[in-house]
Amino acid sequence: MPLKHHIMIDTTEHCDRSISETPKIDQLVDVSWNVSQIRRELQSSISQLSQHCLKLSAKWACEQLIGLPDETTTTTSFVDFESSTTKMTSIELYAKSLMELGEYAHAAAMLSQPASHVTVIAPPRDDLTQYGTYLRAYAMYLAGEQRKSQQQLELQQEEQSTQNKSSTNGKNSFLPQLCKEFGHALEANQLNAFGYYVYGLVLKDSWPVKGSHSPHQVLLQSLRLFPYNWSAWLDYADLPSSPTEDDQLHREFGSHVMYHFYTAHCYSVQQQSEQAIRVYDRLLICSSSNKEEDVEDDMPLFCNSPYIATKVAVAHYHLREFHLAQHCFIQLHTRNPYRLDEMDVYSNILYVQDQSMALSQLAHTAMRVDKYRPETCCIVGNYYSLKSLRTKAIHYFQRALKLNPKYTGAWTLMGHEYVELKNTPAAMEAYRQAADISPKDYRAWYGLGQAYEILGMPLYALYYYKKACTVRSYDARMWSAVAGCYLLLGKRQEAILSYERALQDDTEGTATTQLAKLYQEDNMQDEAARCFLQHLQLRYLATTAHPSGTPTLNDVVTGVVVQATEASALLFLAHYYQNQETKDSSSLETAALCASRLLEYPGPEKEEGKAVLREIRSRHSRTSSSINSPNSL
Repeated sequence: MPLKHHIMIDTTEHCDRSISETPKIDQLVDVSWNVSQIRRELQSSISQLSQHCLKLSAKWACEQLIGLPDETTTTTSFVDFESSTTKMTSIELYAKSLMELGEYAHAAAMLSQPASHVTVIAPPRDDLTQYGTYLRAYAMYLAGEQRKSQQQLELQQEEQSTQNKSSTNGKNSFLPQLCKEFGHALEANQLNAFGYYVYGLVLKDSWPVKGSHSPHQVLLQSLRLFPYNWSAWLDYADLPSSPTEDDQLHREFGSHVMYHFYTAHCYSVQQQSEQAIRVYDRLLICSSSNKEEDVEDDMPLFCNSPYIATKVAVAHYHLREFHLAQHCFIQLHTRNPYRLDEMDVYSNILYVQDQSMALSQLAHTAMRVDKYRPETCCIVGNYYSLKSLRTKAIHYFQRALKLNPKYTGAWTLMGHEYVELKNTPAAMEAYRQAADISPKDYRAWYGLGQAYEILGMPLYALYYYKKACTVRSYDARMWSAVAGCYLLLGKRQEAILSYERALQDDTEGTATTQLAKLYQEDNMQDEAARCFLQHLQLRYLATTAHPSGTPTLNDVVTGVVVQATEASALLFLAHYYQNQETKDSSSLETAALCASRLLEYPGPEKEEGKAVLREIRSRHSRTSSSINSPNSL
């Protein structure tokens, strides 16, 4: 059957389809791979990707290749480039050299029929091979993207000079022509794996177009023919997919190692960081079954991959496990200080932990390596932000965006700086840009919610906080923000429900005290005590180096560090247990323990704690006297 018959026409009306859940972890574990086979396939794919000018995919494949364990043989294996590369004509060789120099329109023109004007690119030459068809289409696509970026930059400069805001989201002008030409090439069976990939890019950028081919099916066909094109996997992940399409992908590629990389990436994008780490751990070490002894041995797979190490560090960062993430980044940076990928995330960790010396060293290193990398600009921006030099920080974030206008992290960080400068409209614009580029970035939605809350518009803030909750449903801070908006809107019951939802994942005591105060105001003493106790336990676990087992109530009250919120909690619990004397004979001892901790606190709670202790002693003395009196005999 010709390859074109595998591609379906998308005749359905476009509907909003969210990214469906990635396959469950349990579906991914029972796969074992042959390390030698993966090594050979990666070596062959790198030469193919390089020949097709897919630089990022080639770099990614190289990182996985060096991530494999060292070969056990004493002889080094070399790649036979002649057998793994495609034969090219002279004109295709010339066009490829132009592509590598960034002369995309020139390269496309060399593979096209003569044109009368430089504003258009003529139809393709009649004698093009499949490689030539791909190279011309990819050159045209990149030329259109280059022209679009230049036009957007010009529009932004005009806006700055005229102070007028207009939409700067342009489109690749070559998309309609490419879409039409790809349709003819598909009918003529002129597309190889990489041709299908560029066709998928074109359809993705112009989708939905009724009557056109489905970008999912086109990219899927590209992956069938060449599964080691990481860019194709990333573009497929960007598409909103239905459960049917996800099931098809799993059926066809479930046992392939690239599908596991894709799954881990999807988990990361969907903020399911724990699942992502589990898949990456599976890629670090694979199980190899020994049929003779009927056992499974763990074997290193991509154990030295800098890509996986970086992604695991980023996942720990998103889980707010900053010490683990910092440890991973330190190892990465020590091993290869010239690698700047995701180092801006490392700078975020140093910023949050207020490690100005380490952040300064990282900024100096990044500037020496490449001062015009977007990551470098963000690192320097974070350094100036930590020093409260807001204007300088914004300058470097803007420089990062000039280098990469789709750099979501720079937009978000710049929004934070504008908030600090009380420039709320500029902050909102920065957050909107980040949300438009990456709807899965919860920080952009959360920032918009904060901006509207500053403006005193809680209903709008609630909308954006709910967006953040959709992306990051396990983050107690998002639900606490939603609850705060409900309180401002006078919806007390909805606020309590939101705080209760936050308690399910609250590891920092973000929601416990707020919810306890609401229950206290509603005279729901048992519920308030439950929340205050949970807060004390969370603070105890956060400040205790190695807590052994589940701490008891005495452990928590005795070991917690008493600050303002903890003092309020201890005072409430002292009164609460004092009033539980009739129900539990040991409650007075617990009340006395809570009150005694207040003696270490210098605030007004200290005097109230003393009063509670006096009352408890008075009760004890009355009880003792009644037992020793003659009337008691």
